[in-house]
Amino acid sequence: MTLAKDLIHKWHEVVGSDDLNLLDKIIAEDAVFSSPVVFTPMEGKEITMMYLHAAGDSFNMEKFKYTKEIHDGMNSVLEFETYIDDISVNGVDMIEWNEDGKITNFKVMIRPFKAVQKVQEKMVEALESLG
Repeated sequence: MTLAKDLIHKWHEVVGSDDLNLLDKIIAEDAVFSSPVVFTPMEGKEITMMYLHAAGDSFNMEKFKYTKEIHDGMNSVLEFETYIDDISVNGVDMIEWNEDGKITNFKVMIRPFKAVQKVQEKMVEALESLG
């Protein structure tokens, strides 16, 4: 049986690349994305991909790094750190995989509050540029 620890390399490949086709291959049609800056979870592959793409544009990917990973069954929790402008951002990506090796649930949590405000500002800019 395939577990999250066997699948996480797919996500790391996406993070290390700018190729949206890679993202397209690992997001399930019924995926749900929960953002730290939007109250309601976003449902569906298209909007999940849009938000993940905007997050990649918002976060300073040159300084972005995962510092810890925990895998349990079909769930992965990845702690990350980055800087956006001069704000230190610490957060967690919570990823749930399905039996087909695709992401069905992606939740992002960020701290401290100043970082949440900065991420919101950058996400709005990124989403406006996509739309």
